[in-house]
Amino acid sequence: MTTILDFIKIARIKGVKSYCLVSAEGRRMAGNATDTFCKELAQVATEGAGTTQETPLAPPISVSIRSAGASLIIIPVGNYTLSVTPASNVPEGQLIADVLAFLHRIRHQHTVSQKS
Repeated sequence: MTTILDFIKIARIKGVKSYCLVSAEGRRMAGNATDTFCKELAQVATEGAGTTQETPLAPPISVSIRSAGASLIIIPVGNYTLSVTPASNVPEGQLIADVLAFLHRIRHQHTVSQKS
């Protein structure tokens, strides 16, 4: 089973400026972000999941929120929500792919070790 401690390693991904993992209730579980808005992140994830339940659309893999010179990537992770702030001049698409690959690795790593 993946643990909260596994998420600490996400800061090592090239291009990650900061990150925050929040529970469905909006409680901060892990992260190095200083300007977190945990309850709002949880609400975005909950509303996004609710919208897809009411339509034939699949749940989003990630959501990007952009403003002048800054962006925030939001990724649902089970009952949690992960937000990643990219470093400046980092291609967002590649960063999302790298974060998703990281999440897949930690999920698979624990699945394999549990079967042993």
